[in-house]
Amino acid sequence: MPDNSADQTPPAVRSMIDLIGRQSAHYALRLEELGTVQDNGKPLTERNLLANFHQRVEQVVVEYEKSNVPLRGDALVFEQVHRPNPEDPDILHGPAASIRKLLALEVEFRGPRRLSGTQNMYLAELYEVLGGVLKKSGLPAHAALAYKRATYCFDVAEDVTAQDRCRLARARAKRQATMPRWRRIPGYLSDMLCGYGFKPFQLLAWIAVQLVVFTVVYWILEGTELKGASLADAARICFTNYLNPVGVDGLNAPAQVLLLVESWTGIIFLSVLFALLVRRWFRF
Repeated sequence: MPDNSADQTPPAVRSMIDLIGRQSAHYALRLEELGTVQDNGKPLTERNLLANFHQRVEQVVVEYEKSNVPLRGDALVFEQVHRPNPEDPDILHGPAASIRKLLALEVEFRGPRRLSGTQNMYLAELYEVLGGVLKKSGLPAHAALAYKRATYCFDVAEDVTAQDRCRLARARAKRQATMPRWRRIPGYLSDMLCGYGFKPFQLLAWIAVQLVVFTVVYWILEGTELKGASLADAARICFTNYLNPVGVDGLNAPAQVLLLVESWTGIIFLSVLFALLVRRWFRF
């Protein structure tokens, strides 16, 4: 059965969709040059290409402002691009399709028309989903842009949970786009410890692991001096020292060093934990 969706699309919208398609197709060709050495002797990166992407978006936005696109209520203007019909013979696949959707979303986002609350939520959801697709396609810098827009749209909708989710996803995408690879190490550590600050209870788990390690090591180092003291006694001392440093008089040198290291570790980790919890619980 023939698809008449194209016939139902206003001519002005169809013209804009065609322009978006041409711009995204040209840009997709540039993606094939990623990693190639440029005239300046440096390899072409995603961040370099994003400048060209933004220029193309602005060109389409200028045409959008000139066009006579009719109002469509709470529906997005380029809905046909955001949710294409699988039976459409012109449908794109792979990175080219993702770039086309991202460009269309950017035109909606930066366009001259004020977005309604419903349209804003549509954009937020589409940006977030597209961010995941772009990241899996090997375009993490483009994914970071999508997550950045999703965060803004969720902020307008006052959805704090979704904001944090997109901020975390954006931080991970930016880390993946960072070159050279060794510069990703701080990001890996932050993500591993507390999810870039968005998962404070993950840090609490690391604190529990630290307490177990310090307890076992202290019990081994000071076992002979404690004259048969139980592991529970060692746990009590280490737990107390982690929260509030205790005196180290009367302990052997290795045990003293251990408790000093533990006390400083506790101060740092607990301070960070409380700061993250305050941010999470008392944000308005």
